[in-house]
Amino acid sequence: MAFPNRDVVLSRKPNLTLIPNPDRTYRLLEPQRKRGNAQFPLASCGHSVNPADVTESVKSLLDQKSLEFRCPVCDKEWSWRETRKLTQLPEPELCALEERVNLIAQDRPELYKKCPACSLLLQRPGDDDASVALCVACPGCSRSRGKPCLLCWACLSPWQGGEEAGEGAGCTNKACGLISALLFCSVVTEPDSRVLGCPLIRACPKCHQLTMHTGGCKYVCCQGCRHRFCFICLERSENCKRTGPGLYWALQCSKPRAERQRLDC
Repeated sequence: MAFPNRDVVLSRKPNLTLIPNPDRTYRLLEPQRKRGNAQFPLASCGHSVNPADVTESVKSLLDQKSLEFRCPVCDKEWSWRETRKLTQLPEPELCALEERVNLIAQDRPELYKKCPACSLLLQRPGDDDASVALCVACPGCSRSRGKPCLLCWACLSPWQGGEEAGEGAGCTNKACGLISALLFCSVVTEPDSRVLGCPLIRACPKCHQLTMHTGGCKYVCCQGCRHRFCFICLERSENCKRTGPGLYWALQCSKPRAERQRLDC
């Protein structure tokens, strides 16, 4: 409709149309796309990604118990260290995600482990034959040292030789089999068990003999040296009972549950 008696005023600013997007289904992935006055972070693969979309993707993967973080454009895999930076979350929220990642990695040691030097999350090499000795390269340590940093997948000790299996290649740790059993064993899942959630196999803190919890209270006695310790916190039974309230056979231990053991043999 025309208004002949009204002056026409030219606007210097373009009209803006706001499109509500509560589900954030529209991904802004083009390089150098700006968010206000700030640019989206650039991933190692060269693509600019929306931190909000990365955060939603991470939470969805963690709900599925998966730690395979990938670029939504080229499908290149990201390390957890890079992914957490791309989320640009405040430290409290990052700590919450980090805790979920650690729980998944701890419950699935056959797939995920952390580098003992830089704590970078490592994924098992793609060899389906479990009898073949495997090595994995840590990207973080390799980058900082300027040369490939190869680790034995079973015990995370330094790997001798190249990545290809051959003469002279293998793990440098003589206790590799022992450590592998500690890292790969299942966890106790029986609801009535006194050590629910602990690894099924522990090493005696005194003589390193393997001990399996088969029932009863949380205290076990090593058959090799008769050392008695708590299967949950790995403290000497007398020390554990001294710090815990109530009866010594109580289900809960007052100390944090000890992580899977990596023996320095």
